[in-house]
Amino acid sequence: MTPRAHADALISWLGSRSLAEAQAAWDDRLLVHADALADAADSDDEATRGAGLAALFGGLVEPLNDGFTPAGRWTYHRVFGRIVWRVCARVPALATRLASFGIADEAALLAHHARVRAGADPLPASVTTVVIPSRVTLGADVLLTTVLLQRLHARYPQAQLVVLGDAKLGGLIGGLPGVRVRPLAYARRGPLRERLASWLLLADAVAAEAPDLVVAPDSRLDQLGLLPVIAAPRYRLWENVRPEGAAPQSLADQLDGWCAGLLGGGPACTPRLAFDSERAALATRFRSAFGDAPLCAVKLDHGGNPAKALPRDGELHLLRGLRAKGWRVLLDRGFGAEELANSDALVDALGWRVTDLDDSDQGLGRAVAALAPDELAAAEIIRFHGSIGGWAAALSACGHAVAYDSVGHHLAAALAVPVSIVFTGWIDPGFPIAWQPRGSGRVHLVAIPTAAKAEARWWDAVLDGIPSTR
Repeated sequence: MTPRAHADALISWLGSRSLAEAQAAWDDRLLVHADALADAADSDDEATRGAGLAALFGGLVEPLNDGFTPAGRWTYHRVFGRIVWRVCARVPALATRLASFGIADEAALLAHHARVRAGADPLPASVTTVVIPSRVTLGADVLLTTVLLQRLHARYPQAQLVVLGDAKLGGLIGGLPGVRVRPLAYARRGPLRERLASWLLLADAVAAEAPDLVVAPDSRLDQLGLLPVIAAPRYRLWENVRPEGAAPQSLADQLDGWCAGLLGGGPACTPRLAFDSERAALATRFRSAFGDAPLCAVKLDHGGNPAKALPRDGELHLLRGLRAKGWRVLLDRGFGAEELANSDALVDALGWRVTDLDDSDQGLGRAVAALAPDELAAAEIIRFHGSIGGWAAALSACGHAVAYDSVGHHLAAALAVPVSIVFTGWIDPGFPIAWQPRGSGRVHLVAIPTAAKAEARWWDAVLDGIPSTR
């Protein structure tokens, strides 16, 4: 069997079973599929490893978790717990670190996970430092981690809140009270053992911070709570799972409700960004340079998943529609050769002359640091190239935003910029609801069936939610 066939066999076995049905029907002989996926994803042969990783994450982990069902999550725990143990047991550094937490076999790993899932231990009496492992992807950190940080600060106003994750987060959330970002990368290449080795860095960072409490919002850094980073009484795990039979709900609202139960009530929290001093100064410079004429930020990247994007004709339709409504356009050019080429082809197809900005020091446009007041007030199409922090700073000066289901729409909502979202390419019908952006600004989400995204009526539905400036 191919790795994908092993993943498909497990997904087919789960089907539409409830949690009770899945637990009752489980047969340990199903673990032969888990063993095969572990061996393929950790293979030293590049072709085998590529097929194994694709099947493991795209064919198994994502389908089990993207439905947000208790049965899918339970199956994930059982199968991925086996996979983690199979790999860790043959990698001395991983096995030794597990042993330091008292985990000597697969059963002990699963028992530890069951305890942290239960979350029955009382919170520490005194808290001066809290560590928060990030969600790894920036969009999920904006939507979820920022809610958690606000709730933690409300409960422990004097505590330092240390986020372990992408260094780029510092520019976006460095201004939140009590927050410090400690850079920590998650390996996205190489065999599975290298991805799991990110946990060693996480455990080292947690030990160095010596926190009183670790609160994890379903982080990939510790594999959704499977791998230990601190003694169980000082760890709390939130899981993005909705109760059986419950209607789909925003993950941000779900997390906020969980936080209220754990940390105490108070006003509801929605995602919020607070720039560090450098990004705050940059935002001021953009507002001055852009002038007062209405500007709409458009970010058409899809996070490496082309299923989330419209066809080229749809993108052209949206951009022309914005101009017809009187909007000037701030277009994210993207980063890297592929995104740059796509942006260039899009602009060429439109036949527009653009004014380019660059905060990457690559000479791809006017230097952002040198912008003068009202310098761009007459520019109708402005194209930005540079960092995510620079884009967020520019976005904060805009009157509207358009984006796919990626980091762009979460940034806009968390900055209270009204945003229109093209949401397509999902598998579970609850996915657009769960991952909808949240914030104090207006959110206009158009969920387009994947099979219908080439139909112009859906593109018009997006434009209908964008006000005219004329």
